[in-house]
Amino acid sequence: MTEPFFNTIKQEYHQDSNPFSSSAPTIGWGIALLLLGILIGKQLTRQQPPTTASDADSTDIDHIDQLAFTQALQWVSYGKNLERKEQYEAAIAVYDRGLSQHPNNFRLWHERGLALAKLQQFESALESFDHAYRLRPNDGDLAHERGDTLLQLEQFEAAIASFDICLRYHPDNTHILADKGYALCQLGQFAEALQCLNQVLKLERENRSILSYAHYYQIEALRHLEEFDAAIHSSHLAIEQYGDQNFTAQHQVIQQQITEAALGSGIAANNQEANHPAT
Repeated sequence: MTEPFFNTIKQEYHQDSNPFSSSAPTIGWGIALLLLGILIGKQLTRQQPPTTASDADSTDIDHIDQLAFTQALQWVSYGKNLERKEQYEAAIAVYDRGLSQHPNNFRLWHERGLALAKLQQFESALESFDHAYRLRPNDGDLAHERGDTLLQLEQFEAAIASFDICLRYHPDNTHILADKGYALCQLGQFAEALQCLNQVLKLERENRSILSYAHYYQIEALRHLEEFDAAIHSSHLAIEQYGDQNFTAQHQVIQQQITEAALGSGIAANNQEANHPAT
């Protein structure tokens, strides 16, 4: 914390050279007052917080109801500016004002949904995306973002339908393919999931996060399909490539599943032999 200005003055002048002493010449008073003014000015400058862009914007944020835009894109632009400053609730209020004037504007509904999703208010985000979807049912970007929101809400079938719209325009988008593969796994449709996830592992070359995500659920699909040789092989590669303990734990589950399957086969064989003894 900055020291009070009178402490600074006290450090500048010793008691025996006090400029306020009655024995000081008249000119000394002028110099002392000048120095005092300079010191006080510097101290006040240090204590005064600088004006920031967010301070300047706070008045606008507090008076959103006074904004007088007439064009939908003006509301969109103002809201996006607030989002860049992570002022998402204020941005949503701006989009709501814009929608009161332009209730069928695709961009306003779309941007409102994105802002709500950033606040993890997924049900409200989906409502906005659904409004936008009714206005443009074949918009690829909207289909992607709406699908991600449906995924968060565990509405897997609807998410897949939305991803399929996007894949019409971006068939090699590994992010969407990986999410679709995950959704199919959650629905127990492992053969279909495997097709998507294998495609991700074939196409993706740079994004390690997408690769790891797709690799994990590819192994899960193989495991549930009881393609144990392929699952173990893919698991070894994943452990070597990512060094992630989730893959190690997954590998142990596969080994246990193989052991249980072998024991089950042995028991079945023994039962069959007992039921049909050699003559």
